[in-house]
Amino acid sequence: MKTNTANDFKISKESIAVIDFGEYMAGDISAFKKVAEEVKLASEHLGFFFIKNHGVSQSLIDRMFEQTERFHALPLEKKMEVKALTTSVGYLPLGGQTQQSYAALYGESKHPDRSASFYIRREYGPEHPDRLAGKPWALDNHWPKNLEGFREVAQEYFEALTRVARRILVLHASALGLPPDFLAEHEAFRDGNHTLRLLNYPAADPALEGQFGIGPHSDYGYGSILAQSKLPGLEIITRSGEWVQAPVIEGCLLFNNGDMCQRWTNDKFRSAPHRVINRTGKERHSIPLFVNPREDVSFDCFPGLSDPTTPPKYKPQSFGEALAERKNNYKLPSN
Repeated sequence: MKTNTANDFKISKESIAVIDFGEYMAGDISAFKKVAEEVKLASEHLGFFFIKNHGVSQSLIDRMFEQTERFHALPLEKKMEVKALTTSVGYLPLGGQTQQSYAALYGESKHPDRSASFYIRREYGPEHPDRLAGKPWALDNHWPKNLEGFREVAQEYFEALTRVARRILVLHASALGLPPDFLAEHEAFRDGNHTLRLLNYPAADPALEGQFGIGPHSDYGYGSILAQSKLPGLEIITRSGEWVQAPVIEGCLLFNNGDMCQRWTNDKFRSAPHRVINRTGKERHSIPLFVNPREDVSFDCFPGLSDPTTPPKYKPQSFGEALAERKNNYKLPSN
């Protein structure tokens, strides 16, 4: 496959499926089966799909974007007060990361990624069993001071997206031939460890050849639910090796499978490499919720997805083990 650079962009004719959750959420059994089949096809092919009528009010999404812009507009010294240190909690400044997961295939990031982030993790109360057991993921968020309303809106949005994540897990389970509540009620997901990321992308610097907003990568966890601003920037590699730009569709959220989803479905569902390049000449924001399982629950693959003729393609692994492996030359699932 030809190696691409940040400036390569061939518009694919492929489109991203738009799946309407409305009737499914209203309790229509026939609609549930139809939506599960649509989710199955989209997950097997591109690995991304838009969600229409997802149950999150546009008012809440707009308020979350307003708070995201408020945070990133703070003076740098104020944002650095809540800087992420050793974990993805708090502020990651501009140039704080460089994605190289797929550099050999889709272009090396020759400069630090041109994006800044604020990470918010699930909150664990003082009496939560994981907090009492000293689990490493039971962390405290780094909330900025004197930013009235920020924390409240972020927590409201986090909970709303968590409900969307549960609906997707129900649809995934059904699409895989499992009982509908198998994933949503499984210990790996019932008490999951989601992360909300508030992203800021300054306009691309035309003088820096080979710079991405975020370089080509696939998401580490089970999946991601993205709210995009009105400015495009996300690009997804198709199975045929072309980049397709995700359009901005009013009222829709965008879901994509992650590496653990591909691994635990025994490659039935695809975790698609993607990148972000802000070609608009303007500042851009996006807000993904990373749908992460617990770090200590292991699968080789979900039940019913292997047999003597199609054995598991991967060793049993938990999300925590995958994260640790990734830090030490983690081998990505095949695509």
